[in-house]
Amino acid sequence: MYVNSYVEIHTAMAEVKFYLEKRKDKSTGKLITKNVPILLFYSFDGKRLQYFSGCRIDAFKWDEEKMKVRKGFAEGSEINKELDKLKTKVHDIHDKAKVLNEELTVEDLRDQLKGKQTTSKNKKTFKECLADYLESSRLTKTKGSMSAIESTFNILDNFSKETGIRIDFKNITQEFYDKFLDYCFNTKDYKNGYTGKLIKDIKALLNWATDRGYNTNLDFRKKSFKRLTEEPEIIYLTYDELIFLYDYDLKGDVRLEQIRDIFCFGCFTGMRYSDILALAPEHIHEDTIKYRVEKTEKSNLIPLNPYSRKIIERYKGKFPNRCLPVVSEQKTNDYLKDLFVEAELNRKVQKVNFQGAKKIKTTLPLSKAITFHISKKTFMTNFLAKGGSLLTAMAITGNKDFKTARRYYKVVDSLKSDEMAKVFGK
Repeated sequence: MYVNSYVEIHTAMAEVKFYLEKRKDKSTGKLITKNVPILLFYSFDGKRLQYFSGCRIDAFKWDEEKMKVRKGFAEGSEINKELDKLKTKVHDIHDKAKVLNEELTVEDLRDQLKGKQTTSKNKKTFKECLADYLESSRLTKTKGSMSAIESTFNILDNFSKETGIRIDFKNITQEFYDKFLDYCFNTKDYKNGYTGKLIKDIKALLNWATDRGYNTNLDFRKKSFKRLTEEPEIIYLTYDELIFLYDYDLKGDVRLEQIRDIFCFGCFTGMRYSDILALAPEHIHEDTIKYRVEKTEKSNLIPLNPYSRKIIERYKGKFPNRCLPVVSEQKTNDYLKDLFVEAELNRKVQKVNFQGAKKIKTTLPLSKAITFHISKKTFMTNFLAKGGSLLTAMAITGNKDFKTARRYYKVVDSLKSDEMAKVFGK
């Protein structure tokens, strides 16, 4: 049975201390006092090393207050010299790491005291690890996912430059987390949803680095170092609005007609912008779309309906290697706003976002709120409202998160209440 009576006291200056090991004899239960190991204790950077000095002494010869062998014993002078050498070596190793701005782990310190050379594997900087992590991620992630991840670390780099906070593994603490949130909310005006995505990407890198031995700072795994989430209001087109837009006479305005058709195609299929952009003639098999989802690289199958089929037929053979006249996502969103103004789809909608616990409500016309992503929300809402199952809707859209998808039921319940009031009154 080992009993450690040493209580660590953190001080501003890291100090080497020596103590006798407190161990009881298993047969007698009494404290061992003959040939007792002398232990070194060293507290540094929030870590603590316990290390056998290699020296032993009888307990009655040890001066606990001075932490050395008492005078008058033949072996005392030699042991005290060895302890002083060990103390100096500990400080030298720690000081060198600080000068080189390297993270010193307990394992590193222990190995160097034993004369072992620490491997370069565990001495990579944050930037070196980030480069390796991005290279490793490219093997399994799509271009779109990689673009989003690289954007996260560009933001982190800007945060470092604008605040003067050095980004290194040992610096990613709760204090770093709080300052990064402040930067996201008050400097960049990001909401919880996007800020949470940034935190998620940073934690993914830290987990990767920790698993490979590059990082030993585990502050990021604390509950308080959490990914923020929010459930924004679901903005969508009602079925009547969708059909109105589909049939609206745009008087030969080709730009708006094409944007209208692409948006409505998303509303009738639940497909993402990236998948519609990549949609080619070989993906159309009779009355079915068979394709590989750009975001996940997984196969998907979507049955065509009269509306989506008609849109496909409208552009058949007009664009080489593509089914539809898709422009950039930014232009698509800009043109959609023009389209909704032209069609006078200006119903007031409310966007609710959060920055931490702060709720931000914004009321604006549909023509200003519209983005292509609303097409998927329109599909989900109307599919459920018309009697489709949630599981089928999730399969069609490739949505795997049941918790997120079932939010659409709340919208559908609201639609049912509105319809009931129209028929029977409130």
